[in-house]
Amino acid sequence: MQSKVVNMLVRFNQHSFIQAVRQTLVVLFPVTLIGALAQLVVKSCLDANGFFYNIFGIGSWLPLTWLKTLQFVFTSVTQIFFNLLGVLACFICAYNTARFYRRDAQMAGLTGVFALLLVAYRYGKNPQVALDFHMTLLSGKSLLFALLIGYGVGQLYRWKGPGELMVKKITWLEVRRQAFASLWPLLITTLLAMLVSLAINSGRFYHAYSHTYTALTSASQELRNVWLALLLSLVLAVMDWIGLGVPSSYNMPLNTPAYMANLNYALVHGSAWHVPYKFLGSTLYNSFANFGGDGLVLALVVAILLFPGNTSLHRVGRWTALPTLFNFDYSSLVGLPVILNPVFLLPFLFLPLINIGIAAGVTALGLIPATPYPVLLGTPGPLIGFVATNGNWATLIFTLALLLLDIVLYLPFVRLNFRVEDQLGRATLGGEDDA
Repeated sequence: MQSKVVNMLVRFNQHSFIQAVRQTLVVLFPVTLIGALAQLVVKSCLDANGFFYNIFGIGSWLPLTWLKTLQFVFTSVTQIFFNLLGVLACFICAYNTARFYRRDAQMAGLTGVFALLLVAYRYGKNPQVALDFHMTLLSGKSLLFALLIGYGVGQLYRWKGPGELMVKKITWLEVRRQAFASLWPLLITTLLAMLVSLAINSGRFYHAYSHTYTALTSASQELRNVWLALLLSLVLAVMDWIGLGVPSSYNMPLNTPAYMANLNYALVHGSAWHVPYKFLGSTLYNSFANFGGDGLVLALVVAILLFPGNTSLHRVGRWTALPTLFNFDYSSLVGLPVILNPVFLLPFLFLPLINIGIAAGVTALGLIPATPYPVLLGTPGPLIGFVATNGNWATLIFTLALLLLDIVLYLPFVRLNFRVEDQLGRATLGGEDDA
């Protein structure tokens, strides 16, 4: 039975789109890793609400001028690396797809970038103003969108574009012929991108698309019905898995009315045991299902590192362990990869729900208090519940037990992923018509 599952997953990964996606994510991994590390520095070390900023009293000994300068420097890295990640993804995916079919990969990549920029172009009141874009469509928040455009452009070059120049000595005549032969796929792509851009700018599509994730996050934070919170958490996890989530996962301060009511009660009474709303979606999720961001990615990284061997997957796990521990998990989602990887789909979606359900039950039994206190940005995932109860040791023990359970439940999927990776490692990359 397991062999059939492995073979099915291998066939899935051999589809040209998935091959292009996997190779694109491999190339993007160093970019997302550096972006995640810079994000860790900005949020945890240079922000007044940051974990290390307060532990080491950075604001008391680092001059304000230096603090502001470092904020600009590291923020520039996160802004460029994450807000333009879709552009890189589109180029690489179009390049890889065209290369699968021995077409002009370089021109396909450039065409993909132009297509994405045209689609994301924001129409203003005056057509002569400077360039303006819908930045969500260019960022990692729309990774799937960029991958689909890149793959589509690569396929267009497969059917309408010139072949690659395979000779060692390339003449100017051959380069010119190559450029002229790229006119048709470039023209077709431009026309299609203009139509899509017109549709985006003339309707409410972009507004609804760009605000869906934020709206779902806000709704799940305020919900007092734990079952509805579970459902919204599931929807958010699906968006993250398909590449439409937020590439900046960190603990955000909460200010919903129910959360503030819990916090005020705890501050007045000096206790978190009898707050009015014990089962808020936000506090349950942040305290007990946020180990390494969405999908309990920290548990996945630990499970990989516990698995014997020294593969590229282990190296990715070691490199991403630090930012993932502090809930900056996007490099793990890209590098392992988790995004569009069916092996990790079930645990990524449902383990957080199991954690929330267990935590709600234990809270209802009175074994641990609610978690109403604020938590600093970048607090390690396993410590969030402990800090949010103002240092309740039973909560810390319970949280560590949950993390151990998550690691154990991830292990069978990690073992399955290694088997799939092993078979894929022996396969030859290429287009489906070359298989």
